[in-house]
Amino acid sequence: MKLLPKIIIISILLLAIGINPSCDREEYVPYVYVNVQLYPDMPSHIALKTPGNYLYVDGGYKGIVVACTAPDEWVAFDRACPHHPRTNDAILSVDSTGLFLECPVCGSKFNLNDGNIVSGPSKYTPLQYTTDYQGSVLYIYNSYY
Repeated sequence: MKLLPKIIIISILLLAIGINPSCDREEYVPYVYVNVQLYPDMPSHIALKTPGNYLYVDGGYKGIVVACTAPDEWVAFDRACPHHPRTNDAILSVDSTGLFLECPVCGSKFNLNDGNIVSGPSKYTPLQYTTDYQGSVLYIYNSYY
């Protein structure tokens, strides 16, 4: 009988430690399957043929931004801000210069060409998807590592 109170106390302590929320809990952009095909020669996507231009497309967790970085070279990022991806309004958009992705909630700023952090509280770069240009089709998909 003396063992039962000790087990109960230890169980309560372990439970309390396990459910203690942390202010520094890290969040990650949730995984979603991505398999997008774009046709840069089509009128609706023709802007993607010119370096410096970008396009928002459906897909990913909160949408995808695709940018042409050089002739026949593209990058694609999820629009979820990596600082707080589950916050509804934390959706990255290209700033007025066309050079950076910005979060309207936390103010984090990222280089559109490579996703590197320029400023803000984010410790992480935006989630990048793989791009592959074959023939006349630009494929955007998840990389597996």
